[in-house]
Amino acid sequence: MAPLLDDRSAAGSTRGRSRLLAHTGRLRQRQERWLRLGERALAGSVITDNGLRLIFRAAAGIETELKELTALERDCCAFATWSLHNHGDKLALDVSADSVEGIAAVQAMFATLRAGPDFR
Repeated sequence: MAPLLDDRSAAGSTRGRSRLLAHTGRLRQRQERWLRLGERALAGSVITDNGLRLIFRAAAGIETELKELTALERDCCAFATWSLHNHGDKLALDVSADSVEGIAAVQAMFATLRAGPDFR
């Protein structure tokens, strides 16, 4: 759910375009993983003062997928803090940021997921 990199120095080259396409493909795959996870297990979401909390049903494979996706997001979106908590039958993912821009970005990153079939 990370923004595209601004690779102006290589944008005109074949290698630069290939890297950008590969990066875009990985982002698209990660977004699809989040959406599938949301369809399978999203139980709710709460906008917080510094970001949001996503609540998932704890079921087979959900915690593992959340850990993998959270690690990927931490890698690309280091401006945010990513915390996963196990509450027995629920898993809570808290995503927060320190700046107004970061908070807005965090809340916008998951707008499509939060607008899934159960939350429309």
